[in-house]
Amino acid sequence: MPDTYSVQPRTVIGKNVKKLRRGGIIPANIYGRGLESKAVQLPFADARALLNHHGRNVLINVSVDGEERARPVVVRDIEREPVSGALQHIDFYQVDLTRAIHGNVTVVFVGEAPAVEAHGGILVTDTDTVSIEALPGDMPESIELSVEGLTEIDQALRVSDLVPPAGVTILTDPEISLVHISRPRLIEAEELPEGEAGAEAPPAEAGADED
Repeated sequence: MPDTYSVQPRTVIGKNVKKLRRGGIIPANIYGRGLESKAVQLPFADARALLNHHGRNVLINVSVDGEERARPVVVRDIEREPVSGALQHIDFYQVDLTRAIHGNVTVVFVGEAPAVEAHGGILVTDTDTVSIEALPGDMPESIELSVEGLTEIDQALRVSDLVPPAGVTILTDPEISLVHISRPRLIEAEELPEGEAGAEAPPAEAGADED
């Protein structure tokens, strides 16, 4: 059962919403396919808890004061102040529980790559987000991927290595690299093969002028 959060209808719109934010209230909107947009608001503490516990595109319910039934929604967009990062606005998308939706989810890398310890490799993340399709109730907050199979330098894991939960289809190109093992950035001179270490500069000829 999705978590339910209470919101209130909002009459303050436009530039006046600044007053709401100063009073600890976050403006929001609910919209959806064939639905008229509904202006709502909720306390900052509730908005923060909602965003801390649920990622975008994860099904939740919002109960609008005065309405008999809670609305099934996902967080579709979050607006923040560019400099401070303070929360400014939330867009909720009301979903049809029988219709699949698209969304981006985070790939969480778990475990330790043996190549890091054995060969001094560096674990490099190429991308940690993939696009998926699923019914609203099946949308995961993230997908885990173990890196314990990375045993050699230059080895990589791709989108095709992900195992999505039941009911989830990954839309991202399967050949895109998610993470790989890079060679060490610095190699000590004594580790270089014979003949590759930098040779000493030849001594200056006797009597040569100095700059």
